[in-house]
Amino acid sequence: MKHAALLLLGLALLSQAVRADQTPVSVCVEALEQLETLQTVAPVYKLTGGQERQYLADAQRTAEVARLKTIVAGSCSAKPKIRRREESEAEHLHLARSEGCMQDRDRLSIMEKPESRTPEDDLARHRKQVAAQCPDVDLSNVWLVQWVPPPPPVPPSG
Repeated sequence: MKHAALLLLGLALLSQAVRADQTPVSVCVEALEQLETLQTVAPVYKLTGGQERQYLADAQRTAEVARLKTIVAGSCSAKPKIRRREESEAEHLHLARSEGCMQDRDRLSIMEKPESRTPEDDLARHRKQVAAQCPDVDLSNVWLVQWVPPPPPVPPSG
């Protein structure tokens, strides 16, 4: 019986597992961030093991939003001060998972290679910016927003 309880506890904590250099994200914060992602008008996708994109069909989006709203209702605080903190954490997580942050982290990775010959002051400035705005976050098994460039401007009629 004791082993079964420990196994169940381990399985419950497995969903909150993160890399050693990251702090765990609460179920509430994760659900709020994913809800924000799904409420955009842009296509959303998950990265598969081979880094290929698995898109969410429009027909499934409504059900996924409803599922996340149920999680938010059951896991987020009803206390306004705590709820504001949870929402703020979700906004930061959403930014860290954005296309712009992914590009910033990739750019930093390229700059850090010895062959890039990036000046040390530029490298330090970019590291500081990425650390402050785009911390490394887990991108596995979460919905991500596909950035869609705006249409080109229409030339004035003359």
